[in-house]
Amino acid sequence: VEEIREKIANNTSFVIKTHFEHRSLKRLQKRGDIAVFASSTDVAPYAVYNQDRKRLEECTLCEIDRYQPLFGLTNEEVKSLKLHMDLYSSLRQCCGEQMSKYETLRLNGCDVSMYMDRSDYPKCEDKDLEKIELQFAASPIPFKPNNPEINWSKPGDCDRFNKVIASGRGFNGRDVSSCEIDGKFAGKKEYKKKRKLETVPPSDSEDTVEDTAVLTLVTSAVKRKTNFMMAPPWLSKYIQFHRSSIEEGRIKEGIRYVVYECTGEELCGGIGDRVIGMVKALYFAMCTDRVLLINAPYPVPLETILNPNLMEWNASFSENTTAIFDDMAYGKRISSRLDLVGYRLGRTNGHHSYRLSDILKSEAMRLHFESNGWSKFFDSESMFVARAFHDAFWALFNFDQNVLLRAEEMKLGSGLPQSNLPGNEVLPYVGLHHRGGDRTMFTVKKGVKAPRMSSRFVNSNETFSCYNTVKYLLFPRDGVVPAAAYVASDNADSKKMMREMDSTIHFHDEMQIFHIDWSVREGTVKKDKHNTDSIQQGVIDMMAEIVVLVDSHCLIMSKSMFSFLAYYIRGPDDQCNVSTSHCNGINVLRRYNLFAY
Repeated sequence: VEEIREKIANNTSFVIKTHFEHRSLKRLQKRGDIAVFASSTDVAPYAVYNQDRKRLEECTLCEIDRYQPLFGLTNEEVKSLKLHMDLYSSLRQCCGEQMSKYETLRLNGCDVSMYMDRSDYPKCEDKDLEKIELQFAASPIPFKPNNPEINWSKPGDCDRFNKVIASGRGFNGRDVSSCEIDGKFAGKKEYKKKRKLETVPPSDSEDTVEDTAVLTLVTSAVKRKTNFMMAPPWLSKYIQFHRSSIEEGRIKEGIRYVVYECTGEELCGGIGDRVIGMVKALYFAMCTDRVLLINAPYPVPLETILNPNLMEWNASFSENTTAIFDDMAYGKRISSRLDLVGYRLGRTNGHHSYRLSDILKSEAMRLHFESNGWSKFFDSESMFVARAFHDAFWALFNFDQNVLLRAEEMKLGSGLPQSNLPGNEVLPYVGLHHRGGDRTMFTVKKGVKAPRMSSRFVNSNETFSCYNTVKYLLFPRDGVVPAAAYVASDNADSKKMMREMDSTIHFHDEMQIFHIDWSVREGTVKKDKHNTDSIQQGVIDMMAEIVVLVDSHCLIMSKSMFSFLAYYIRGPDDQCNVSTSHCNGINVLRRYNLFAY
């Protein structure tokens, strides 16, 4: 208790775990100095949150969802935490001297088939532990090993511990003398190693969870959000390289760099083309060992809608960087240009430029992976376009707060159904994008190459028909969660027509979208390019509609980089998505459809 008071007095953030309830904890929480979390209502009924054992057993990772409102976590932060904890759970259950009792028996040659149907059976034999170790080690979420002599702490530990366990050892080094589960542990308790008092009790111990309630105290002195993501090893290493190359907002002397640029009325394309150009530039910079910098002030500074996340891509660089090379030109060999410290990239979009898949599968990228010991991941599912784009986007960007606030205004202003629970959150909805013209790119199945370009027009009836298919298959007709859709489109008449056809289709009336692409096409200027306020609001509205699509329960994509940008940002994993060109019952019920570029 004295330690807690000292930390509070020093305004220090802290988390403390204890197995004893101190009377002063309730008073400290009441004063707002701490927040108490408990594993049982018996020990601390006043706790901010009390864990339910049965509910925890049914869905461990669901606890993170319940923590979301308490800590003000975004959906992306919740997703990142779940990925992190899912990896940790595999390491905790399958590696170390405190691994699952079932895995202990299996490694000792015992028949565990009788336990395989149990909910707590970890299925370690089906997991690629080496890959999981690398992914967890690359996590940007801090991890402090606890008792590395008996618990996992670094890649390679799984193999080391598994050999120890297979030699006849069990929980905390105890001998495994039989294939029985003796109460809480595998084998018999032949001996007991001495353990330090401060060691956290093992998760496999039943008395840890049931007989002794756990209190976690979280200081409320400092409340802040941390933006984080799960990054694969190659991206994590690049982020570290990028961060170490920037000092006080400027790239360090002698560090090689490349600049993505969109400074005026050049052919940068629409917002989808621009963002994917930046993502391509990131992977280009990665395989050529350069720091990526972005200079995109047109039509408004990029920071108006997208802020730096894990890399300071808007750092300043030498004004003498005048050399420009079209290194993204299709068919051109990717070169490191060792004779140059820094240079500017030429055009990165258009069908004459490399696709993202071309860069990911390039010889330069293969050599980069090989030199870093990642060869087995090259051309793997981890490097598939949708996953690679998603990871790169969140490593580079965060949506500006003005964009996020505007997106919420659009959802509420459109009339999407809301929950009756406190907070009146918008209920699950379908995100529709209907567009009459934009460049397209996709294939449905991995390995099937699609045309580089196809029709730029999608009939509104095609979009409407796809929505009906999704609505019929995914929304129960019991009235609990009414079917609803938000339609984003460059054509106001199409929006109105679709709402007239189906009243469950919504859109926000008071919007002013600034079409970046159209603004630079001769004869198609839609806005006064010199009206700065109008342009800025139009760009914010444009990006806010992408956020609305990203947040949707199921995304229906048109033949446009606009909707595919939303698809990539959402991430392909466990997300409902379908394109109007491949909208049928099978693809909708599959929910998770892969699209490449």
